[in-house]
Amino acid sequence: MPRTTVFFAMLAMFAVFIAPRHEPTPLASLTIFPNALADDGDGDGDGDGDGGDGDGGDGDGDGDGGDSGDGGDSGDSDGDDGNEGEDGDEGDDDGEGDDDEGEGDDDEGDDIGETSEESQPLSGLRSALDGLFGASSDHREGQVVALAAAPITPEDRTALAAAGFGILSETPLQSVGSAVVKLSAPDGLNTVSAVRLARQTLDDVLVDRNHLYETAVGEPCEDTESCWGHALIKLTPEPAAACAQGAPIAMIDTPIDRTHPALAGARIEVRNFLDDGEKNAPADHATAIAALLVGSVGEGTAPLAPGARLLVAETFQEIDGRIRADSAAIVRGIDWAMSNNARVLAMSLAGPRNSAIARAVRLAERRANIVAAAGNNGPGANAAYPAAHREVIAASALDRRLRPYRWANRGRYVEVSAPGVGVLSAGPAHGAKTWTGTSFAVPFVAAAMLRAQSAADGDPKKARRLLAGSVRDLGRRGRDRIYGYGLIQTPGDRCY
Repeated sequence: MPRTTVFFAMLAMFAVFIAPRHEPTPLASLTIFPNALADDGDGDGDGDGDGGDGDGGDGDGDGDGGDSGDGGDSGDSDGDDGNEGEDGDEGDDDGEGDDDEGEGDDDEGDDIGETSEESQPLSGLRSALDGLFGASSDHREGQVVALAAAPITPEDRTALAAAGFGILSETPLQSVGSAVVKLSAPDGLNTVSAVRLARQTLDDVLVDRNHLYETAVGEPCEDTESCWGHALIKLTPEPAAACAQGAPIAMIDTPIDRTHPALAGARIEVRNFLDDGEKNAPADHATAIAALLVGSVGEGTAPLAPGARLLVAETFQEIDGRIRADSAAIVRGIDWAMSNNARVLAMSLAGPRNSAIARAVRLAERRANIVAAAGNNGPGANAAYPAAHREVIAASALDRRLRPYRWANRGRYVEVSAPGVGVLSAGPAHGAKTWTGTSFAVPFVAAAMLRAQSAADGDPKKARRLLAGSVRDLGRRGRDRIYGYGLIQTPGDRCY
């Protein structure tokens, strides 16, 4: 048999061996492809429009979502008993950490985020297959990011240059470190080896790959009703400037279109964190998130946080035709938000674990509550970050019938659930449309957290406990892998 035939036969066998053992998901691990997350257009997130069949383990997201086959009446309209025993995790839904996190979020000395090519068996073959078939990377090849607790010294710069590194950008920080530095890798070194070399070269500097993140948005549906989400989380109506007295909310997101009619009169401050030469992503995503928080898409709609000051850190760019943010930009955005006294930080994005972001959220959590999208990679996917960091409140998405979004990630890191399927907000071309994805659960949780902070006298830890203790329990009693503690119920009636 010709050698080429034998080679490709073996390649095919290995490809089958290393293929993921869960529902089909988009190609790149922990990234979200909006055009791959097709919904059935009925706005319920079940993918089949049948209202839920309760058969268990069929992966259609209709509320049964398990592997035990006993999902019961999980597609029912009240949702409060539909997932008893559904996820088959043998009673481990106790909320004590999460099964994918495990590392305690200690960012010192981790093995390059535990996602490197060298940390997985057969990873070389997987990389070769990625090259053959065009799978995208979860990081910027040839770049590393360094988060320094003290200024980079002249000696450090000399050592980096001698090792072959180039400084692509360097941004001073105020709240989560001294500077974030984006480095080009030495010629001939892959990114993992470059990270190790940079760690050997720099003392007391956190170094990791420059990971990439995507917005956690799914396919839009065609629902046209408005404000059902407000009622679902028991958000009481407030005057137009009810939240104006308090500290701001911050978003780490795409660019925003402040000229959109849905944002007329809103108090929005914007800072862009892209490097020179990087192309801004479209503004649709952040505009929709901002309109939910502080805008209105027309008569009969109301902002979740009326009158609040909104800080928008624009971190997303177009990379190879896709909308992504790198870890350096995200760290800069977090630092800016904390430096401007944000008390709630909304991150409607998801991706792999990154050491620099891990440290930034740990420092930010001392002063603010951080809410992030649980991810849209499907029930069998690994944990998505930054949501899976214990300092972050991971928000999953439900439809109006309390069924989980079919592509939402599941895991013990999921903390709460909120409306996120068929949510009406600002759309392209200064219009309105409905959106779906765990991204759109985030503003509901962020707004509820404003109320919780007010009730907790501004203490972030007390506010987080208050929010978790105020939920409507769904699925298995207590915290579970699908709903977390349950559907948020807004605590208190003040947001300042």
